[in-house]
Amino acid sequence: MMTHNRIRPLMVMDSLSVGGTETYVLSLVKTFPSIGVVPVYAGASGVMYDAFVRAGCPIHLVGLTAEQLMDPERQKQADYALTQIMRSRKIDLLHIHQTPSGLYAADAARKLGIPVVFTVHGAYYPPDQLQLMKEAGCTFVSVSPPVQGYLDYQGIPSYLIANGVDFEQYRSEPSAALRAQLNIHEGEKIVVYASRLAWDKAVVCAMLVRAARTIRLSGSTPLHVVIAGSGNQSAVIAELAEAVNQECGTTFVHLVGSQLQMRDYYNLGDLVVGTGRVALEAMACGKPVLAIGNHGYFGLVDQPVYDEAWQYYFGDHNSKERPSEQLIGAAITEALASADRLEAVGRQGQAWARANFHIRDKALQMKQLYGDLLTRT
Repeated sequence: MMTHNRIRPLMVMDSLSVGGTETYVLSLVKTFPSIGVVPVYAGASGVMYDAFVRAGCPIHLVGLTAEQLMDPERQKQADYALTQIMRSRKIDLLHIHQTPSGLYAADAARKLGIPVVFTVHGAYYPPDQLQLMKEAGCTFVSVSPPVQGYLDYQGIPSYLIANGVDFEQYRSEPSAALRAQLNIHEGEKIVVYASRLAWDKAVVCAMLVRAARTIRLSGSTPLHVVIAGSGNQSAVIAELAEAVNQECGTTFVHLVGSQLQMRDYYNLGDLVVGTGRVALEAMACGKPVLAIGNHGYFGLVDQPVYDEAWQYYFGDHNSKERPSEQLIGAAITEALASADRLEAVGRQGQAWARANFHIRDKALQMKQLYGDLLTRT
């Protein structure tokens, strides 16, 4: 049982790359110290390393990527390293987020009698690995109702604690400098797409680019698309962007790669196309969101459908229909038709997100769960 006032969780991930899971963990890490939780990180490095350092989080670099853990010798090294970290840092509780890194970390924690929390970030975790986590005695956390349903279907109970957004980091700001940098003239409309360019999200990105091409060629709207993200389909998207830019005789599709300061790009958009954390972060910046995710199409996140959008996790974990170039094009055209309405949608969405997804509220929920588990040990 914990013998000091502060709770010390060890946050374990595969690496510190850029993605929704890593951003989720960073938001908790930044908020925890103010509520008496002192986090430590273990896992491989990555481009978010400096952000974790600035948050004051001690970092222990351990090779936990799937490739590294295929080597039995490296498995032993990882187990030894994690055990030493938990002992030396007087870790109370392990909080894991991915597999297979979580499996090895949970095994090390079990030997030390330390409780394990596993946050499930989507319905893409293999059922067999989830069952192994259940057998290891993990306490599961779901980030959305569809994920909770996915676990329920497999006989795994979970606590529902949504993603939280840091409203000091994600806020409304002027974007004139970035607009000028991208050579987008005042008055021209901008749609921002933020996502890892892989899986179905890369397919959605391609549909968006083609839909924007049709809108641009129609002459109805001087539209620009800014794509923030990278992934194994980046080259395919870059090739498509180059082709449509050439066809339209102007650079209106802008690829900016992975960005650590996404606030600047959200604020650039008249409309943000995204899902999951991206939807919440964009709404925190006061931006209207057209929700399309890995699962499919949801639509414009407007006041009458807030609860439904949350139940679908903005198209990432559930959806209304399959997306298509025509569907996306029609939705963008309709949304951009009224600037006043779009601004109102953005303002209302910001208030709703603040009321329901503030990071401090979610961090307090997580602390409560930690405390409950520690009183049982």
